[in-house]
Amino acid sequence: MRLRAYAKVNIWLKVWKKDYNSQYHLINSLVVKVKNLYDSITISKSNNDFDEISSNLKVLEKENFIFNVLDILRKHNITKNFYKVKLKKRIPLGAGLGGGTSDAITLAKYFLRKYKIIDSNINKEICKAVGFDSYFYFSDFESAIVTGYGEKVETFFKKFKVYKKHLILTGVNCNTKKVYQEFDLTPGENNSIYLNSLTTTCIQIYPKLSNFIDKGVMSGSGSTFIKKMFYDKYFNKDLKDYYIKNVKNYNKM
Repeated sequence: MRLRAYAKVNIWLKVWKKDYNSQYHLINSLVVKVKNLYDSITISKSNNDFDEISSNLKVLEKENFIFNVLDILRKHNITKNFYKVKLKKRIPLGAGLGGGTSDAITLAKYFLRKYKIIDSNINKEICKAVGFDSYFYFSDFESAIVTGYGEKVETFFKKFKVYKKHLILTGVNCNTKKVYQEFDLTPGENNSIYLNSLTTTCIQIYPKLSNFIDKGVMSGSGSTFIKKMFYDKYFNKDLKDYYIKNVKNYNKM
């Protein structure tokens, strides 16, 4: 079986610093899938008693959320088999495009649908193991407003078509955990002038990204930028009004 795991971008990403009662960040983000940027996944049963991943990026053969997903599926007797997974990566690592999460959830959805499993608790267990971007990928929405810690996903009134041509792939591998940790250490409230609250922090850690700040908007925790041509086409009055009312001037979730 061959599967496609699509990249996503954050058209905007508002992040609130963690408070003392939570280990996670509240967010408000418009998330959209990229139509023609995806990883390819091929699955076959293995005769071994362990899962194997082969990839054009060798680092993903040892550390990969796909292993976590397959373990959870066996735990719940959704499958008893072990698998060989071939992963052809096209989505860059550390690019703010959700590639690793997309791979894992695409595989999970394949098995859950194949065996007609509808169980929100299993979905939540997988999301907890993989990360909050998982909720968007489980939703099947092409574009969605994502709030809370990432677990609240609602379809968006305006549809977008984002293609690879709209992206600047900078080649910088950003560490998501490090970006969020440094963001929390930055003094003051979140009054970023950018559509992405993490922009200033990310550039401080990865100065090379400053070369792209005038060319577009950063996605996720970096390092991809969405070109200005996209915003010139889609960021019209309706969308600006929505952003100002529901995101920019809204200080608590």
